[in-house]
Amino acid sequence: MKQLLEALQAAIPEYPGIEIAGKTFTLRMDVNTNKTKKGIKLQFVSNELPEDVRLKQQLANAIGSELQVKFGEAKLQVILDLENPYKNVIGFLIPLPSIANYIMDVAFSDAAQSSQAPDEEAAADEVEAEPLPSEEMPATEEDEDLKEMMKWRAGIK
Repeated sequence: MKQLLEALQAAIPEYPGIEIAGKTFTLRMDVNTNKTKKGIKLQFVSNELPEDVRLKQQLANAIGSELQVKFGEAKLQVILDLENPYKNVIGFLIPLPSIANYIMDVAFSDAAQSSQAPDEEAAADEVEAEPLPSEEMPATEEDEDLKEMMKWRAGIK
């Protein structure tokens, strides 16, 4: 069990010494398991965060402003995580659709451009896609096992 825990901790990237908004943080990245906020979590960890909520919010705003500039150049959206439960963390989220758009632009830009302008013959041969279900399908046993492992890894359960 100890080896598994060490392996899982090593799988979460951490970068100490990150300077942003005039402060030094350890940057921790992970995936967000919340279904309503899927994406990549950016957690700026410091034991020297202000206890005053207003000062902490000002620092979060300063970090967010710098991130908007840096990530905006790559056309990535960054949002403040208002539901972060840790007192020593200022958290942000890069939403999954933003990451998906970035991947399509960078890795598949030729495919994306060619799929935007199909020729008439290809358009005639297209088969109508099956519509997406109107409601979420119940979770399978495999889904539940994965969910439990993710909760355990995140220290939720």
